Amino acid sequence: MKPRLYSKYHDEVKPALKKDRDYTNLHQVPCIEKIIVHMGLDATLEKSALEDAMNDMKTITGRKPVVNLARKSVSNFKLREGMPIGCHVTLRREVMYEFLDRLTAAALPRIRDFRGINPKSFDGQGNYSMGITEQSIFPEIEMDRVKRTQGMDVTIVTSAGTNEEALDLLTRMGMPFAGKKAVGAAGPAEELSKTDEVAELIFTACEGSGTDEEGIRNALFQLSNRKEWDAVVAAFAERHSDYCEGDLMKCLNEKLNGKELSRFVVDPLRGKGIEILEISKVEDVADRIAASCEGEGTDPGRITDAVYQIQSLEEWDAAASAFSARHSDFYEGNLMKCLTDKLSEADMETHVLKPLGERDIKILDAPEAASEDKE
Repeated sequence: MKPRLYSKYHDEVKPALKKDRDYTNLHQVPCIEKIIVHMGLDATLEKSALEDAMNDMKTITGRKPVVNLARKSVSNFKLREGMPIGCHVTLRREVMYEFLDRLTAAALPRIRDFRGINPKSFDGQGNYSMGITEQSIFPEIEMDRVKRTQGMDVTIVTSAGTNEEALDLLTRMGMPFAGKKAVGAAGPAEELSKTDEVAELIFTACEGSGTDEEGIRNALFQLSNRKEWDAVVAAFAERHSDYCEGDLMKCLNEKLNGKELSRFVVDPLRGKGIEILEISKVEDVADRIAASCEGEGTDPGRITDAVYQIQSLEEWDAAASAFSARHSDFYEGNLMKCLTDKLSEADMETHVLKPLGERDIKILDAPEAASEDKE
């Protein structure tokens, strides 16, 4: 099975770029060639720092990193030639697409007060670089095992000849650039406020037969509080009164299913402290687990975040009932069957049973459910 972003590039992005930019040859369409992830270290740190950094990078990327050695001695920095000063890994093909998908869909939205990444950090030749201040934004990292905060640099190398082409490519691939549309359409001629722009971006992403979920999420990343969300709702009603009766939530509910609404709307807004759905806590847990389990790539970190909301066995049973009622077409509405099928025994223990065990919640039928699914 090919990664989701790989299929998206070949089925949607590549044909759209060829059409919109009038490329005469399909091979002119830019693509992502490789992604380089680098962690730099202070040479004066203890030896275990390098091992910890390499373990974290291996967990995040799924590939063993290469150690970087100093090329020359610098006395002012207590640096000698040959000393280890960091590590890096180069990702290509399927692994590259999987990492980019996790970066844009799971890691970046976990940054506090995230409003999009800088669209100007290109090198003039179509390559994009960004810095990440801590490794804990990746769901694969267990916070209780982190000994020190470690930043990293991510460089995305493309075949684009200009920054404009590379920006268009990465925006269509789902990179949440600040203030940029997820589809490379021309922007409005008038000067828009931030809330008006967000309303326009959501409308652009929803109109037509194909909904651009990443475009909706990228637009919502610009919001920072509930007041701005209410202003976007009002702007949508004023500017598009003939579309879904000007009701933004009605538009989103019609264009997105429950899992997509949770992943591309509710989660980005919740990261900024904005709650928009009048649903109970157990219904929210059921929706978030369903959204985390859909497709080929399961997100254990999001499952853990959802499970941590449960405070008692009664709430867990209520969440299972809500899952059955709201997602009856997904694993026949059986929450435990979904979890045991999507998670390995180790992940089930780490991301479900352990968080529940901290609250003295015992799911007695979890082992039997796991063994029945395997049979």
